[in-house]
Amino acid sequence: MPDDLTTDGTAHAGRRGGDGAAVEAMVREHGLWLEGRGGRRATGAGVTLAGADLRDADLRRADLTGQSLRGANLRGARLGRAVLGGADLSHANLTWAALGEADLRGAMLVNARLAEANLSGADLRRAVLRQAELTGAHLAGARLGGADLIGTNLLGTTWGDAPPDEDVDTGDEGPVLAMTDLRGADLTGFDLRGADLTGADLTDADLRGADLRGARLFRATLTGALLEGALLEGADFEGSDMRGSGLPEAEGARRERARERSGGIRPPIVLAAAIALAVGVGGALGIPAVMGGGDEPLPSAALEYRQSGGKAAAAAEQAEADASAVTLRAVGTGSWVEVRERDESGAVLFRGLLDPGDRKHWSDPGTLWMRVGAPSGLRVTSGGTERPLTGETGDFLVARAGVSRL
Repeated sequence: MPDDLTTDGTAHAGRRGGDGAAVEAMVREHGLWLEGRGGRRATGAGVTLAGADLRDADLRRADLTGQSLRGANLRGARLGRAVLGGADLSHANLTWAALGEADLRGAMLVNARLAEANLSGADLRRAVLRQAELTGAHLAGARLGGADLIGTNLLGTTWGDAPPDEDVDTGDEGPVLAMTDLRGADLTGFDLRGADLTGADLTDADLRGADLRGARLFRATLTGALLEGALLEGADFEGSDMRGSGLPEAEGARRERARERSGGIRPPIVLAAAIALAVGVGGALGIPAVMGGGDEPLPSAALEYRQSGGKAAAAAEQAEADASAVTLRAVGTGSWVEVRERDESGAVLFRGLLDPGDRKHWSDPGTLWMRVGAPSGLRVTSGGTERPLTGETGDFLVARAGVSRL
């Protein structure tokens, strides 16, 4: 097939940006793989995709995990069921792109253009969509738990309609938006029936006329939100902050504040007071401590001296083990990460999302290679020292001496 033809035989003007010839070859090979005529599944290995022209490219089910497609032109591209976990799609043009059931967990989509894109059933958990353009995008069945949507334009976005371009089973449940940042979002008239908005921040969001029947808003923040005309039957607002929203506070929050105002003593306080009293009485009467162990003799100085050598050896052994260990700790927004032995071709030790507070530990792994979606969301301890990661999506080498960006 001539180089200026696409997999369906139509002429193409040549792909600008990245490595044009290599990008063309990758798309051709992937097309053959999709058709079952040999070829190779697109992975982006050895190909520069940042800034590449991939307009209308058929990359369904491609595995572009952790790849940098920063600034790429993917207008109208077909990416249904593609794996893009941890990929950097910041500033990419995904207008009209078909991303049904695509895996975009932990992907960076800062300032990405997703107007009219089909994201039905897509997994966008922990994705960073700050300042992204989602006007008219289709999000039926999309999973957005923990996604960062600060400053995102959601005007005209559809949540409950069937996918327009791909046959994707989205199920009957509402969208998952737990812990999502939707401050100031325009959600007027949106169908959010059964949506999971647990812990979501909807400060100053416009929800006028929205359908929130059966939605879960447990401990959500709705300070200053506009809810006139919204359908709220069966919605769970337990523990939510609704100050300035014009609606009454959740029943649970009212009961809690009523208990506080009445001066009622809570069970934990009573228990603490009882323990303190028991300890005080026991001390005064010479009774062994309530929590046990009061009648055991303390070790003698001679015994402590004999044991000190063993303790010192154990401490030295522990210090050596700590120096050989590697620990990943997620902070902030967390991050998608892939960890391999030695280098990029080594055995996979871990691949997936690390939510804030999550840890991964290896006692003596030697050198590790890592591809990190959002470096600022990860801390790495090696050689006994914890270090922050900085910069954009990229690869890192972790050794006992420290961490270096490749």
